[in-house]
Amino acid sequence: MLTIRKEQMAVLSAYSREGFILKTLQKLPKVFPEDPKAKEEAAMRPIIEAGIARAAAYGIGRERETSLFIFLVKDLGPDFEKHPSRRWMLGLLQDPEMDEQEKMNLIYKRLEIAAGPS
Repeated sequence: MLTIRKEQMAVLSAYSREGFILKTLQKLPKVFPEDPKAKEEAAMRPIIEAGIARAAAYGIGRERETSLFIFLVKDLGPDFEKHPSRRWMLGLLQDPEMDEQEKMNLIYKRLEIAAGPS
């Protein structure tokens, strides 16, 4: 039987996290082409790292959903879900009955509806 020690798991986790950060750094300029800072690793890395931690606090840990959460942080600002006009997002994020995919899908769907036809 294969046994993985805590130290080995920590190394694997750090490696996986760094890989996710690098992928997200590549996605940001595509998602936000109008923002020149989206291409700057020094500007975006802290946003990504904080976004990972904040997403995890809401039970969001899968790559897709974490990326979507980070895009909201980048677009709407830190603590976006606590702004008075967006408290509905906080309600969804804190809902223990919803899985992470459902949370993010509903948030993006409601934002899409609010934006109206393009």
